[in-house]
Amino acid sequence: MTDNLATERLRKLAGFFANNPSIQYVTPTSPQYAELCAAYVSLPDLNPLAIARPSTVEAATSVVSFVVTNDIPFTVRSGGHDSFGRFFRNGAVAVDLRLINYVEIDQESSTARIGGGILGGHMIRALQKHGLAAAVGTISSVGYAGWAMYGGYGPYSSKFGLGVDQILAAKVINAKGELVDADAELLRALRGAGGAFGVVAELTIPVHRLDQTLAGAIAFQSDDLPVVIRQYNLGYQALSAEGIPAELTLQQSIINLPHGKTLVVLFVWASPDIETGQLWAEKICALAPVAHNAIQPTTPLTYLTDTDRMVPSHTRGRVRTISLKRLSDEVLDVISANVLKMPADPHTIFAMHELRTGTPSAQAHSDSVFAAREGHFVFEIIGNAQREENLDRATAWGQDFWNELTRTDPENVLPATYLSLSAPEEVQMSRVFGENYAWLVDMKGKYDPRGVFAAATARL
Repeated sequence: MTDNLATERLRKLAGFFANNPSIQYVTPTSPQYAELCAAYVSLPDLNPLAIARPSTVEAATSVVSFVVTNDIPFTVRSGGHDSFGRFFRNGAVAVDLRLINYVEIDQESSTARIGGGILGGHMIRALQKHGLAAAVGTISSVGYAGWAMYGGYGPYSSKFGLGVDQILAAKVINAKGELVDADAELLRALRGAGGAFGVVAELTIPVHRLDQTLAGAIAFQSDDLPVVIRQYNLGYQALSAEGIPAELTLQQSIINLPHGKTLVVLFVWASPDIETGQLWAEKICALAPVAHNAIQPTTPLTYLTDTDRMVPSHTRGRVRTISLKRLSDEVLDVISANVLKMPADPHTIFAMHELRTGTPSAQAHSDSVFAAREGHFVFEIIGNAQREENLDRATAWGQDFWNELTRTDPENVLPATYLSLSAPEEVQMSRVFGENYAWLVDMKGKYDPRGVFAAATARL
């Protein structure tokens, strides 16, 4: 983009915001610019032309309508946890929705209308005041809409389903800059391909009576990581074959703790039946020798806050992902070999999310384009580093780990990778969406013929 074009666009934007003083607006010369550009992963090479911060759906509609009418490119930020910074583009206006963070509960229908910029933690805090909870991501600072639209794995996936299956209704700002209620066709596209079809200004989601859970982290003795990884997983596979209640969701990770690399399992029992949950906690703890057990009766909000302490608020590096159907002996060998090589940096982490067979989202949903519907594990290889001197090693480790996983049994590899964790230059949308891809391309031509939402995560 030429300097003259940028100047002309800034002039037009200045005029619009002068006539709409209630909408926050910053440019690179504004003192708040650096703070508002901050995200989970450091993105020094991404500098938006300006940042607009509407605080209402109506204001967001006005902003989007203006930039669309004036052919000003824009991106949308609903949270800021995307490791690839797809919420920013150089020379584009960033429409930051995070001030649109309301929660309006309908007790009669057990639903809530939530603002398109709400963070998961803010939503859970509002729901807890009413003894309610909802499906949410693992970390409180993740934007709910972006998390949900592209899959949405989290601590309640086994009980409530993935985030993508929480979308009951939506208000969307379309390619003409108009606010519309999504019809069945548009909702189907949103459930998996999200922002490729509009700016999601509001979602309606189900909420559940749940004011107490049994949850916490189990740290297993990890002096011999390959042994404990295999022991835990073989035991878990035996339990799974017998049947695990939907109330239980588990997430494995290898974390660099002060005393060394440790297998940590996050345990969430999504039921007020604490007694039965305790029995399942004992079964999980019996799978391998335990160093520390932090499982306790808690609330959804407290658990989310506790989990936040395990993950940095800001970091640098990149994530890689692959989805596998089973943790075979071959896969466990690859995991064991590579976690031993994991750099000893507190920000370098390996984690897995599971969509367990037999749970609500592990079945065909004709009203969604999200394709990964059979039981599987999503690998999150986090090649991040707290210290600059560790960054190259962490990134190379993540690349090598991912390369080895791609060479395992191809019949065990899911064609669809988790879009939220997939690098835009590497992902193949036809594989992500499978048999839904051709339909989505047709819908893109229908709903966004000019490519207004070209910066969306799902590029069609």
